[in-house]
Amino acid sequence: MEIKGLLIDLDGVIYNDSQPIVGAKETISWLKEKHIPFCFITNTTMKHRSTLVTKLANMEIEVSETVVFSAAFAAAQYVKQFKDNRAFLLLTDDAKKEFLGTAHDDTSVNFVVLGDLGDDFTVEKINKAFNCLINGAKLIALQKNRFWLSDDGYRVDAGAFVALLEYAAKVRAKIIGKPSKTFFRLALKHLNINANQALMIGDDVESDIMGANRLGINTCLVQTGKFRPIDLQRLKIKPDFVLPSIAQLPEFLENLKR
Repeated sequence: MEIKGLLIDLDGVIYNDSQPIVGAKETISWLKEKHIPFCFITNTTMKHRSTLVTKLANMEIEVSETVVFSAAFAAAQYVKQFKDNRAFLLLTDDAKKEFLGTAHDDTSVNFVVLGDLGDDFTVEKINKAFNCLINGAKLIALQKNRFWLSDDGYRVDAGAFVALLEYAAKVRAKIIGKPSKTFFRLALKHLNINANQALMIGDDVESDIMGANRLGINTCLVQTGKFRPIDLQRLKIKPDFVLPSIAQLPEFLENLKR
């Protein structure tokens, strides 16, 4: 197996919410020293890429915005390709910065773009989105994750609200982030490598492992973040590799060469 580039999840792999994973900083420094191409691919929908870069810098992980590939960024590129891209953005103000150049509205729109609003989700906002959808707007979901791990424990993710609107409006969302094949293809193009030359490193068995596997990308599940031992038992498609955490990645990659 020849690995020419890494796709690395952020939340649960590099950090848990605001807490860095032990050894993550050292691993990223090692990858940069060895000139191993990598890209952070994340379903984080609440932040602009520049905010994520700042967050990483605060953890002493210095990277440029070009190595961060987020669901919000990918969704913005998707919507902007349409001439009439008026959209109702159910996003945080920070994430909305990815959509500069897109006309924002909450009534007459062609798209409803849904990310995670956290505690700012309200019945009023959901109903506005619902009315847009029954009037013909298409539902664009940045991701459909069920839950995520915060500093305060597990929290319901945006996927629950995607399912709510799909059910109420009788529509099917276009999923932009992981496990979307489109998202992984764009990430591979960003690294300029083929699927069989990449290694996906993640803690989410559905979004990271099964999503990457569908494109023939090698997979590595780390036992941090939202990982639970039962995940390995219920997976129909097993990860190619399992590591305790990203801290073991340098040794693992060195062993692959032998």
